[in-house]
Amino acid sequence: MGGGLSALHHIQSLQPTTRTSLQQAITTLTNQAHSERATDSSKGRIMLGICASNAPEALGGLKSWVAQLTLPRGMLHGMDVDGVPIPVEELGSVYVKYSTGGAMTFREMRKSKRGFDALWRPGDALLEMYDGDFRGVYFSVELGDGVFRQFGVLPTDLFMEEEEDW
Repeated sequence: MGGGLSALHHIQSLQPTTRTSLQQAITTLTNQAHSERATDSSKGRIMLGICASNAPEALGGLKSWVAQLTLPRGMLHGMDVDGVPIPVEELGSVYVKYSTGGAMTFREMRKSKRGFDALWRPGDALLEMYDGDFRGVYFSVELGDGVFRQFGVLPTDLFMEEEEDW
């Protein structure tokens, strides 16, 4: 079994108490990020990387994580070509990159010479096709202490109610 399939098998077999512990740990880190972001908008950035078998699974996971963690909602990019929607069934496996923003100050933006088009707005997400075998969510949080924190692969449905379906 490859790494992606092993990770998928593991996250699908988590006990309810383990799922609850994961939810609490993620919520605690997120609350700290919210607290830091409230005092300085360049701090407390949260990023999600969602690897899924299809777009409905990825978007269902994104919606549940964003709602449960009270993260900002922004624009979803990548589901069209020049304004023409791509049929969901043509997308296949996808990767969604989500960020609460805070990565660039106006001074940094001017220095980069990329202008406002480079500004990642809080809550924006980008969906793109993905050919890897990992499935689940990579959760990254940047706190003021500078410690690198990335956790994964976590269940896409971690914050979904049992009766919810992709």
